[in-house]
Amino acid sequence: MDNRKAPSRLRPAPGFARAVCACALGWLGVGFAGGQVLEQDKPDEIVGVEVVEHLGERVNSRLSFVDSEGETVALASIFDGDKPVVVAPVYFGCPVVCPLILERLTNSFRELDYAIGEDFEFVVASINPAEGPTESWAAKARYTAAYTAGADRDAEAVAESWHFLTGDETSIAELTDSLGWHFKALPNGEFSHPAAVIIASPTGEITRYIYGFDFPAKQMKLSLLDASEGKIAKSLGDQLLHYCYRFDPSAGAYTMEAMAVMRVAGGLTVAGLVVLIGGLFAWEKTRRAGAGKGDASHSNDQTGTAGHPGAATA
Repeated sequence: MDNRKAPSRLRPAPGFARAVCACALGWLGVGFAGGQVLEQDKPDEIVGVEVVEHLGERVNSRLSFVDSEGETVALASIFDGDKPVVVAPVYFGCPVVCPLILERLTNSFRELDYAIGEDFEFVVASINPAEGPTESWAAKARYTAAYTAGADRDAEAVAESWHFLTGDETSIAELTDSLGWHFKALPNGEFSHPAAVIIASPTGEITRYIYGFDFPAKQMKLSLLDASEGKIAKSLGDQLLHYCYRFDPSAGAYTMEAMAVMRVAGGLTVAGLVVLIGGLFAWEKTRRAGAGKGDASHSNDQTGTAGHPGAATA
């Protein structure tokens, strides 16, 4: 990738201001999907723009897309049962929302002690069928450079596992339908869409949706632990995080589960008592053994003195 000349920077479409509003409204449309605002009261640009969660269902991995090198990539080769996958539907010509999502995700992943390539896969899929390898290559060069800059990351592993994909209209529609992520093309060539990324298991089962532009590293870590069923945990601390935290749909975040914490605390207390009691028994046994040896030695000294041939007699 380094020996190629990056394509010139894309210019915003003439309808820039309108596109910004449409993208922003598309994000707000996620909140409207809950029925707080009647469908007929929505602006036309966001009617039908929503996320219908398909938790527990599988991403359509029978599809193929084109990567930033112009090679055809089957989604089945990414959802191969090895690592959890983060999926971000975006489009590379988006004036505001998509670059912000990718920037915030990149910053969040830089803070993680899990790495793209080593611990999880990352799919950035364009929803614009007019985009191709030129646009995806420019985006990949930008964000992978930001992710690896000044960090101890395997750039080759990152490049292989951070997929910037484009496809035709049919493949895009089938992928986003399987994600429950619904968008709308606008007359000016832009798109109104939700701001939401999807976390999936190594085999493609959807485990979490994360909305908006805030991706706290701890929340992302817990999402990846959940998606892998704790298999990517690197320490006892990670395993305890996975056990003690549960996703709270009402809060839209992972929160500590009181009962799990109590079970862990109870287990640690019992383990501590077992160690303490075992230690006391061992100490007592050692003390008695030492006392017995001392008594035997003292007895032998007295016997030896009394029976010695050279002992004085009265």
